[in-house]
Amino acid sequence: MSPKQNKVEETEVRVVPYDSSWSILFEQEADRIRNVISDIVMSIEHFGSTSVPGLEAKPIVDILVGTPLGVHLNDAHIEALAKLKYEFLREDGRRPGRYFFRKRESNPCNISIVPFDGDLWRDNILFRNYLRVHPDEVRRYAAIKREAAQASPDSFLGYQNYKRSFVEEMKERARAWTASSDNTQG
Repeated sequence: MSPKQNKVEETEVRVVPYDSSWSILFEQEADRIRNVISDIVMSIEHFGSTSVPGLEAKPIVDILVGTPLGVHLNDAHIEALAKLKYEFLREDGRRPGRYFFRKRESNPCNISIVPFDGDLWRDNILFRNYLRVHPDEVRRYAAIKREAAQASPDSFLGYQNYKRSFVEEMKERARAWTASSDNTQG
């Protein structure tokens, strides 16, 4: 296991009540990110649990950056985000095409850089939009998140693995929901 992977695993997993300031933090960070890598940004969206009003979440704002297909990060982009205190954690081994950055000082955030309107983009936006209009799913997901945090209080990987099957089932429900009507707009 690399030192960076160990570093991730040493962090306590906390799930906290929804905080409306997460959307404000997202807007501030999105502006900062857009300013330093504007040449590759097509769109920036708030996604993940902190983007769903009422959903309990790890207090880390997830930011989805969509880039044109075929455009790749270069050293200048990585350095520009480093100046904003983002650590580059490379391409996600489980989801090729997703480049991951994190900031853990004040106002923790994650950045996922993916091709705009590719599968990773569409799946994350669909999942967010589905949760935003299905309060029953929000309650069920919150319960799974609390269980996952209790089962793996010191492992983000364990936390993710615990809830993975539930999330995959919910993604299928979200796909069925969007197939029955055009619900993909944020």
